[in-house]
Amino acid sequence: MNLAEFPRPAAATFVDAGWLLASAGLLVNGSPRREDLWCNYGALLPALGRYVEQHSDGMRLLRTYWYDGAVGGVPTPDHKRIAGLPYVTVQLGRLSSDRHQKGVDSKIYRDLMKLARERAVARVYLVAGDEDLRIGVTEAKEMGVQVVLLGMPVEDGQNQSALLVRECDEYVSLPAEVWREHFARREDAEEPDDENVALARRIGRSFAREWVDRVPKEEAKKMLGAFPTVPSDLDIELVTFAERDLGSLRQRPDLKQELRGSFWFELREAT
Repeated sequence: MNLAEFPRPAAATFVDAGWLLASAGLLVNGSPRREDLWCNYGALLPALGRYVEQHSDGMRLLRTYWYDGAVGGVPTPDHKRIAGLPYVTVQLGRLSSDRHQKGVDSKIYRDLMKLARERAVARVYLVAGDEDLRIGVTEAKEMGVQVVLLGMPVEDGQNQSALLVRECDEYVSLPAEVWREHFARREDAEEPDDENVALARRIGRSFAREWVDRVPKEEAKKMLGAFPTVPSDLDIELVTFAERDLGSLRQRPDLKQELRGSFWFELREAT
């Protein structure tokens, strides 16, 4: 039996956007108001993916699930931007008249149970704080899934249910500077240039197709095992290729992330 033929165990990340953005608001602004907070989603979600692969000792990332509320269930421009990122699925509940999320916890529970029953993942990384999720965590563990709870240090202390923390297999509070890198006060933030973001995505996909056409098929398939890190020599080639149309990317980590994400998406499609 060739063990190399078996796929690596998978992990998934479940993000409760309401909890995450309120906590980041406290960290950055001292206020949980989402309206005052800016987030670089194009850098945050790939960074979480890289952390998951590193912490899980090389498990492959199945995808990131982003759960949020929306008025009438209609996605906002941010939701559409997030849903366009590679290996990210957006699940929307509803916002009540007093701006509270409805139906988000039930969607997290539903997806967690489905992945656990189908043996689709061996571990789940939960970015949340609501005690109501504890039951889902308990049932997932009973089906053999490990659950790691990710947290964020805030001045007010613990902002996650103590019962939820105890129920998870492991609790990891990522340092404040790890989170701060992706958030800012809205008044201080430079909104991303949507035109350049779209162009970076097209270039990343185009480069991937060109690369697949000029390397042996087996080499292209083998490259998928390096996800989510583009090998340094190929990454330099990708960035140099993109700078012909985008200009210098030295100060644009957001566009670099878009390039890499689109490269991986197209590579998987092409192979």
